[in-house]
Amino acid sequence: MLIKTLQKKLGKTAEVIPATCENIFNTEGFDREIACIVKPLSIESVEKLLQFANDQAKTDDKFSLHPISSGKNWGYGSSLPSTLEHVVLLDLSALNEITYFDDENGIISVQPGVTQGMLFEFLSEKKTQFMVPVTGAGPTTSILANALERGYGITPVADHFSSLTSIKGFLADGSFYESSLQAMVNSNNNENAECYVDKTFKWKHGPYLDGIFTQSGNMIVTEITLSLARPKPAFDSFYMRFLNENSLESAYSVVKDIFNNLEGVVGSINLMDKRRVAAMVADNPQGTGSHKIMTPEQVETISKKYDVPEWTLVGTIYGTKSVAAAAKQDISKIAKGKADQLIFSSGRLVKLGQYLTKNFNSPLLSSAREQLEKLSAGIEVMQGKPSQVALPLAYWRNPRVRPNKKRIMNPAKDGCGLLWYAPLVPAKAKSLKIFVDMVRKITPLYNIEPMITFTNLSAISTDSTIPIVFDLKNPNAVEDAHNCLQALYEEGLKLGFVPYRLNINQQRGLDANSAFWKVAGKIAHSLDPHGLISPDRYNPYKP
Repeated sequence: MLIKTLQKKLGKTAEVIPATCENIFNTEGFDREIACIVKPLSIESVEKLLQFANDQAKTDDKFSLHPISSGKNWGYGSSLPSTLEHVVLLDLSALNEITYFDDENGIISVQPGVTQGMLFEFLSEKKTQFMVPVTGAGPTTSILANALERGYGITPVADHFSSLTSIKGFLADGSFYESSLQAMVNSNNNENAECYVDKTFKWKHGPYLDGIFTQSGNMIVTEITLSLARPKPAFDSFYMRFLNENSLESAYSVVKDIFNNLEGVVGSINLMDKRRVAAMVADNPQGTGSHKIMTPEQVETISKKYDVPEWTLVGTIYGTKSVAAAAKQDISKIAKGKADQLIFSSGRLVKLGQYLTKNFNSPLLSSAREQLEKLSAGIEVMQGKPSQVALPLAYWRNPRVRPNKKRIMNPAKDGCGLLWYAPLVPAKAKSLKIFVDMVRKITPLYNIEPMITFTNLSAISTDSTIPIVFDLKNPNAVEDAHNCLQALYEEGLKLGFVPYRLNINQQRGLDANSAFWKVAGKIAHSLDPHGLISPDRYNPYKP
């Protein structure tokens, strides 16, 4: 009934599609009641849909809208809402225009459906020197959604929300929201004029409001403006290898020293343990259908074959040629006596390896060739080119579909099981060691591979991402994965490790009685009293 009504109301301005297992996927093993999918073909149809939702709000046929951009929030809910029932999935992927671009300053406005890959192609065609704010999720994921989720990457502007300068969209009552700066231009009888300073000045007038439309359901965002990073004249990446089993403290001291001395020249730094790197360079030795972690012997075999150390540190340098050269010297001094090996992507060892693997087709070079290909793909990401290099991890325990970079990979559609545990960890070596011990103690209890990455955004801010990879078609594996995440979550909170992102089920478990969530809930209720837009998204409090 709802589908036919929506089709009649929206006409040719939107597609209305039944929600089935053929078009609703997730990597987490969650269940939700989706009434149907609405895919607007124009901005105007979003306004029409909100008008109808408001009309229905006081009837028994009330429904809420859950906006998605590309629906690829893998590990946190994919395309599913926090709300359990009576939800219309609002698929905004067809709104995929780049509505504004200033090729002098790199200011760009994009709609929800603009992906990393689309933006890269656009910038390439324009022959401009600006970088895509890439993430490991790959070319098919939304630029807008990642910024609104306050995601980050490894390019010069690692914090993607920090580069967001303006937001536009529809509030629950159907009114169109834009900044005070743009509104002042409009009030001067100049409604078709784009306010350039609105696109460049983040903070506007009065209370800063744009932030309340991130990680929330307070608005259907139809456009954001970003300031794109400009490539520096010189780029280099560096890789440090720490061989000792107890080298975490030394590795992290290097991270701290680099940020304390070279912040602004060096981008974010990743620190990965042996099992995490092993999963990147080798197939699962237990077999993709096995619900068991690698044995120490298997890890050692992979480590010897691919020369994987206990800890691997990866970072980037951006600057002028003289600055980059000086930074390399400083990094070499910082690493001396701590790292067992330091390699720069521009160094002779990498260049020699690339020459040998390109010109000699020896089986002895196959391992080196594979590693250099991954290195090259990783470097492209650091330089702002979207890549699928990180996606094969989701297929680590998928016995039905193997990752293939020659096609577009979609872990949810391919039936991969993936949840993320992503806590903020105090930026202190002692805290990192406690965190590592906790993860390595808890995950094996649930047959989950303990793979650890620390992403250091600055000298004082460290986030860890723990991928919980499992067979989505194995009920025991699904149960173990969710129990493992819950155990990490609960024990982590006791130790001061607090997630910076929560999946759609965890959001429903937030403390509604805390002052923070009461304030957030009152704001949400004031903007959306009928709960029409993702009412449970980071919103446990209901006035």
